[in-house]
This record gives sequence, C-alpha cells and structure tokens, in this order.
Amino acid sequence: RKVDWQTIMPPEEHWWQESANDLIQTPIGVSGSSGTLNVWFGMNGEGYPCAHGMLGAMTGAGKSNLYHILILGLCVRYSPNELRLFLIDGKDGVEFQPYRDLPHAEVVSLKSSPQLSRSVLAELVAERERRNAIFSSTGVTDLTNYRRAGQPKGNLPRILLLVDEYQELFEGDKEGEASQILLQLAQQGRSAGIHMLLGSQRFGAVGMLNQTAIFGNVHLRMAMQMTNSDVQALSEFGRRGKQLVMTCDLPGKIVVNDRSGDDSGNLVGKVAYLNGEERKRLIQTLIRRAEEELPAKDVPLTIVFDGKTQPNLIENPYVTYLTHQPKWLTAQEFETMARRPAYDEGLNILDWFAAEHPKVTWLGQDFKVRGEAMVVFRRRIAENALVIGGTHAARFGMLASMIAGLTLNVDPTQMEFLLWDRSVPGTMWNDTLQKAADLVLTPGGYKTAFYRETHEAEAILDNLEAELERRRLLGESQLIQALTLFAVMTELDRVDSVRRRADTYGMSETPLGQKLNRLCVEGPSLGIHLILSFSGVRPLSHVIDERRGLQNFRHRIALQMSEDESLTLVRSRKAAQLQDDGPAPICALYLDVENDKALRFKPYSIESTIDFTDQLRQVGESLAQRRVSV
Repeated sequence: RKVDWQTIMPPEEHWWQESANDLIQTPIGVSGSSGTLNVWFGMNGEGYPCAHGMLGAMTGAGKSNLYHILILGLCVRYSPNELRLFLIDGKDGVEFQPYRDLPHAEVVSLKSSPQLSRSVLAELVAERERRNAIFSSTGVTDLTNYRRAGQPKGNLPRILLLVDEYQELFEGDKEGEASQILLQLAQQGRSAGIHMLLGSQRFGAVGMLNQTAIFGNVHLRMAMQMTNSDVQALSEFGRRGKQLVMTCDLPGKIVVNDRSGDDSGNLVGKVAYLNGEERKRLIQTLIRRAEEELPAKDVPLTIVFDGKTQPNLIENPYVTYLTHQPKWLTAQEFETMARRPAYDEGLNILDWFAAEHPKVTWLGQDFKVRGEAMVVFRRRIAENALVIGGTHAARFGMLASMIAGLTLNVDPTQMEFLLWDRSVPGTMWNDTLQKAADLVLTPGGYKTAFYRETHEAEAILDNLEAELERRRLLGESQLIQALTLFAVMTELDRVDSVRRRADTYGMSETPLGQKLNRLCVEGPSLGIHLILSFSGVRPLSHVIDERRGLQNFRHRIALQMSEDESLTLVRSRKAAQLQDDGPAPICALYLDVENDKALRFKPYSIESTIDFTDQLRQVGESLAQRRVSV
C-alpha cells in the first residue's frame, strides 16, 4: 500500500517549532499497522547517539523519494536557524536539483566530480575546527551545551551532509583524502553538530580506507531493495537484519536500524510517498515562509554547483548579496565584508585597503565550495587584465560579467567605463558587450563610452592619453577623488593602426600602439585599468610585446590553448590541459602573476542555463532601483 506524505507531515501552523539543541529527527514512513519510522541524528532522550547514517538501495528501490521525504520532513520541522543542509549529487545525479533555492540549503552540488565532492567534505572539516574553537573559547564541549548556553558567539545550526553515490568520492583519490576526511567527520563531527548520510547501491565502496573505523560511528543503517549478492555480503546488519532486508522486494520497503546494526534495533516499514507537484509546492511554501519571517542574515546564501554546466552570474553568492543591498556599500563597509572569512560570507581578502581603491569582480566558479574565481584591481602598477582564448561564448561571458561585477563595488560617481568592441559582426557574441552597456551600465547611471569602429582608434587612444596626462598633474588628494576608469577592449589585432609593424629589428609599435602601451604602464596607479581580450596568444602578440608588454598585466585569464601559447601566457602548461576531462564543462585558468597563483575554474558564459541577457538585466534592474531609492 502507498503511504501518503500527508499522514506523517505536521500541519503548517506547527512548522519550524522544533529545536535542534539535542537532535534533529523526522518520520519518513510507517512500520506495521500503527508504528512510525523515524530518522534522527544527535543524542536522544535515552542517551543513545546517532552520529551518522548510511543508505543502501538499488536503482528503482525508491531511494530518491526517501531523500525527498527526509529533506522536506526535516525542513518543515526545523527553521534555517536550526538546520543547514549540504547536498551532494553523484557525477551523473540530479536528485537534489529541486533544492537549489531551499532556504536551509547551504551547498547544493549537482553532477559533482569526485574532486568537488571531496572539497565539500574538506569544507565541513574546516567548519568543525571553527566550531571547536568557538566551543573552547566559551567553555563548552559540544554543540548541545553551546546552544543551551545561549549561543554567545552567534547561531550555530546543526548540519546534515547528504551524499548520493558516495562511492564516487574515492575515484582518482590516490592520496586517500576522502577516506581521511570521512574518518575525521565520522569520529568528531557529532560533537560539533555535523552529521552525514551516505547513500549508494551498497554499503561498502572500492578504494575506501579506514572503513571499519568510519562505519563504527555510523549508527543509522537503512537498507531498501538490494541485489541478493549485495545482501549476502552485508556486514552492517546482523543475521536477522539481513533476513529482513531480503524481504524488501518492492519500491519504498525499508529496514531502518539506529543501533549500529544490532538486531535489537531493526524496524521494517514503508517510506511515505511524495509526488513531484507536492514537493514543488512545499519548497515554494518554505521559500515564501523564509522571506516573510526571517531576516536575510538568517538565510544562507546557497552555493549551487553544477559539475556539467557553466555557472550563472546571478547565482554567485557575493553577487546575490550585493544586488540585494538597498544601496552601494561604503568603502569601509566593503572593506569589512572583503576581510571577513568565506564561511562568514566574506571575500577572505586580508590585504584589502580602501585607500588603494580596490575593486573586485568575478570570472566564474572555482572547483571547490565557496570558491568564486575573482579578480581584484588596485591602484598599483600592472593592475590590468588579459582574457585570452578561442572559446568565445565563455570569453565574452566573462568580460560582460566582469563589467557587471564591477558596478556592484561603487556608485556611478566613482567609476566610469570605456568599451571598444572589435568582435566580428554577426557572431553570437558580437552584441554581448553592447548588452552589458545597455542593460547594466546605463540603468546603473555609469558614464560609458562605447565604440566599435577601426577609424575611431585615434580618438579613443588620444582621449585616454589626455586623461592620463590630466591625472599625472593632480595632487594626491585630488587623485584620490578621481573616478576609476575601466577600459575594456577586444580584438585590437583587427585595428591596423594599433598592430605592431615588422622592421629591421623585428616588431615595433605604431604611434597608437605606443599610446596603448603607455596606458598599460602608467594607467593603473592613476586609476585607469585596461582589460584587453584576444582570441589567442598569436593575435595578442600583434599588439602586445610578449616579453616586455606582458609584464604590465598582473591578471591573466586563459581558456584552452596550445602548449606553446600556455607557456607564453601563464608560464606553465596548465592552460593546455584545461579540457583533459572532456569538453564539458568549459574550464579556464586565472593566473595572478604577482602572487604566482593559478586557479582552474568554470567561467561564466553567454551559453548559460539561465538566459545570460536576463542575468545582466537583473543586475541592471537592481542598480536602477538603488538610484531611485537614493
């Protein structure tokens, strides 16, 4: 018989009434004629612990429905102040797709690569260490006592990590990182209020080290329909438990044991069923409830990572936070945010000093939790950027996203833009920068000059040089007040008057090329930053000298390119290896030359899951709303 979700769901007026001080629990179905199947994590009233759980279920056994019942059962009982979720799908999974907007979700990782999944585990180890430091400083030993003491250093909810197809954690893990992290979380997570539920088609996993020690802290064992060979191989249940698992012959039938597999703790039952439409309704109700009842600071900025698609700018948690501000942050407010650690929704940039006029913008998503690939421009020598590569959708997606991100730093009285786009007419990316100007810069009120034609080269560079000269003559106090100017230029190799010329000594700069070079050298310290973009290193070399000119670009972003080009641009072969794992997702490399740090990431692209034009429009509308309110 089918068990309807409504039979185990509390009425809406009783939602968010439970406390997570001691445990989190929810019914997931029924046992016998009148019993209830409960899943819980923490310490119950009888003094029994349930630190972590495991689920074994073959395809078609009802594992996906169980996840939905468990997640939403907990989320209607506990508010985001009491419970946070970290959800990891396997590399081919989409189980947690519906929860990307759930107010309790802190991380939703879809189609996750093993590397990314391990980074989520590492994030939780760091969170455990942070919590333990808080406990030590407040004289308590665990989350329960900290919460009973009134949470003197801020709210700490319980965390539940759900990993579907957890065996993928160990793929390519030659160093045993996943096993080591799982062992730390298994042994020490409960006291910090961090619990795990690991799901797979069977309990054990190839490549898993320390399995006995890890499973020794997994008190909750759940088994649905499994193959006969997997049931026979079970060591996580006693003799009677294995016999009961053999009876799970239909979807939804389950054996639940919260006593580490001891036969005294077996319960057999049926998981309640939740259909897709009802699930959507529940999620929307929870989202609406959070918006109405909770201040923004109590709802996490959900980090969404889809391992197979390009990221969306508007899902960047920093962009989300900044676009939701009623006004631009002051320089001091931005400095405070920039210096905060990532777990506290900061940028984790300790050397952010407002006096240097720093401006941050974003390129895409790092292959780790809380990892957003970003560039920080300061008024220092060489603070220019290059964006190089033949993957034009990603290249222009990054350029437009950089422009949009910069507008979130300061209001129009402190920043202006010059855009010179020489991309080929008729291409799908040809109008991208024009859209950035029309949909973001204009609504935001930023002074913007937009150019396309070759014959405008002399006027453009003459005007920029004149501005450079004007700033050179300013006193320090006046220069501080000067607007920051970002000049974004693409495909300058298609401007004949700027291209370098062959002569007796090799290649030399034209008069306009000399002006461009001077801007690269002298501009950044005076608040004029150049962002130049080319389809490859060879086109770049027609404009910028590879030896002397490249040193004026601290920030270098590369898409997939040849080995020789990679060695020239990023001083390693890394940009030639970006797509070694396949064509999707598109990957890029950011090199910070000054710090000699290279970061592989997924760039923003005009080919995104959320229409890129709509994303730009959303940013622009938030800016326009600020201007109205001001």
